[in-house]
Amino acid sequence: MGKQSGAAVPSNWPPGLPYLLQPSHAPHLTKEQVQALKTRPADLTAEVPSSLARGASALARITPITDASHPACGQAGLFAARALPAGSLILPYYGVVHSALPPHSAAHERSDYDLWLDRDAGVAVDADAAGNEARFVNDYRGVRPRPNAEFRECWDARVGQRCMAVFVLPAGKAAGAGVGKKAAAGGIAKGEEICVSYGKGFWGKRKAEQEEVHEPTG
Repeated sequence: MGKQSGAAVPSNWPPGLPYLLQPSHAPHLTKEQVQALKTRPADLTAEVPSSLARGASALARITPITDASHPACGQAGLFAARALPAGSLILPYYGVVHSALPPHSAAHERSDYDLWLDRDAGVAVDADAAGNEARFVNDYRGVRPRPNAEFRECWDARVGQRCMAVFVLPAGKAAGAGVGKKAAAGGIAKGEEICVSYGKGFWGKRKAEQEEVHEPTG
């Protein structure tokens, strides 16, 4: 569902990984979970507009990282293809929308690309096995002093359901104390890496997994 042809995938897209034009629903989702996704809360104002072109993003590009000091050296990141205004939408976060409840949650426990979409309905979206450019957004730690973007729930008018998306941080939110007016205005410059905060939960899980791997066996 929603796969793009191989000829139109973004530059530097991993060979063999399905590129999505819209969310892909896991077959085990219940009717209630699907209905929850297709119901727009009254207070959900952020939106992916119906006018946004499908396919490779014109705002961000996937770029291999070769800087040895970068935590993701040897992998890739997402970089601004043009100047991005503070608070603006960059692109939706597409992946496989799945149940985050047992037994289906077990298949996604170790994924680094899994985000909650609706905790009450027990639904999450995982871009590990399929997705779009948003799966390449790195955490800001070790890259820059603070994030310049964030994951935000929004309404995708193109498909009529809730989704996660990457937005530039609003003016002032990305700036620390004592910064100048230009920094406080926010935004992401052309060529700058787009970075979010993965949150304490992600790093707590990563630490637990590493401890499990190195735990003595005898």
